[in-house]
Amino acid sequence: MPVSTDDLDIATTSITNSLDAVSKAIQQHANALRQNSADLRRALRILCTVADTRGSKIVITGVGKSFHIGKKLAATLTSIGTRAVSLHATEALHGDLGIIGHGDCVLALSYSGETDEVVTLASVIHNMRTHAENSMHVWLIGMGKSHTSELGAWCDAWIACPVDAELSHVGAPTVSTSLMLAIGDAVAVMLMERQQFGPQDFARYHPGGALGGLSRKAGDVQPVCPVQQTCSPPMLELNSDDTR
Repeated sequence: MPVSTDDLDIATTSITNSLDAVSKAIQQHANALRQNSADLRRALRILCTVADTRGSKIVITGVGKSFHIGKKLAATLTSIGTRAVSLHATEALHGDLGIIGHGDCVLALSYSGETDEVVTLASVIHNMRTHAENSMHVWLIGMGKSHTSELGAWCDAWIACPVDAELSHVGAPTVSTSLMLAIGDAVAVMLMERQQFGPQDFARYHPGGALGGLSRKAGDVQPVCPVQQTCSPPMLELNSDDTR
């Protein structure tokens, strides 16, 4: 079936409208955070503490599209100075739970907050840190539509990313995953700036490709700048202005 000029006009309009919808959702969320950032601040206090603690890391988990977002965020965090790994929730429940260590923060992605595998993993993590004989201090942050969910009930903090609607009438994750990715990238950049991670550090972590070449032009590659880190995970106390 040939593609007509009208077809291309319709397709172009559809794409530009979709981009407008995604941009609007991101802007609306930024404006909402300017008005009320209490939940976000609680999550950021945990993330900054973990990033500052030597030996601790951020473990990002989920299933489906959310897991793919998590893989990208873990890769971004790692490339700009924050230790992070991705862990599929199903694999975690079938032997990969050992990736999570004392002092880590698990960032669980589930837009609905009701994803069975992610909720089950959250409950397992809760048991890991409350078992009397082998307790482990692990933070759990959820990221999705609302903290009033099964996942939210297990979490120490929540990063909300509600959207009015997805792009298509079938409800395929589109706007919600774009917003989730945008927030995650913004958090990664914030941690990078906090740790004063510069072009030379990036060149060391990213020696290949065009980005590595551009970074090397900033000067000779030097050892990664030392980050001020504590040697053991502190027991974090959340201030009253960090609570919901």
